[in-house]
Amino acid sequence: MTGQGGLVASSVQVPDEHWRRRARMTLLGCDWLGPEVVLTPIRTIHTALARGGTERDGWWRTSLLGDAAVVHVPQGTAAKDIVFALPQTTRITFVGLAGGLRNQPIGATVDPVSAFIADPTNGVSGQQPCPPDLSLHSRSHPAKPLAPGAVAATVGCLADSTLLHEQLTDVADCVDMESAHLFSAAALAGHQVRCLLVISDHNRHGDVFTSTPERTASAVDDLCQSIQEELTGG
Repeated sequence: MTGQGGLVASSVQVPDEHWRRRARMTLLGCDWLGPEVVLTPIRTIHTALARGGTERDGWWRTSLLGDAAVVHVPQGTAAKDIVFALPQTTRITFVGLAGGLRNQPIGATVDPVSAFIADPTNGVSGQQPCPPDLSLHSRSHPAKPLAPGAVAATVGCLADSTLLHEQLTDVADCVDMESAHLFSAAALAGHQVRCLLVISDHNRHGDVFTSTPERTASAVDDLCQSIQEELTGG
């Protein structure tokens, strides 16, 4: 069956195991079959989380630490590739940065229980973008959330977070570029995922461009130490 634009519709929702194994070997540098994976697009966070691990030679910098793989993933939707590549069932922790929409302190950690994709192109020509489609994707990790009810808005780029700022403050606690994509991919692939997001700015007028690692360094260090202790039993 052919959909709009000539794309072929398919009932297949995840790649087959042949694709998944090839993806693991290529992206991670090994056929990782462990129970736990930690993902981050932030180089300094990966360095802190991977301390003491054994590096593998894949496209994405990967370190094996006990029963876990710590992976430096690309920013945005491409991070879904490793979710689809992992064997079932894997516990996934994503660690990233987010813009706060509730005046949270810089360095606070948000652990959203749901996330939605916000797209500024959904508006009518000549008008402000319509309110985002609140199709919520859910957290599925067995660890207890840090706080109940938090919602993340996931945008395609930093410009979108600025364009949608006013609308997002009504419906979300923070804005990032990965959470909704990872939640939805994990649901399809049968994984358990959580996203731990450190507030780096307040998403106003390009605040993200003046945010510096020093402002969140202490919070990131504490979060990474806590995750490392979970992974190693230390």
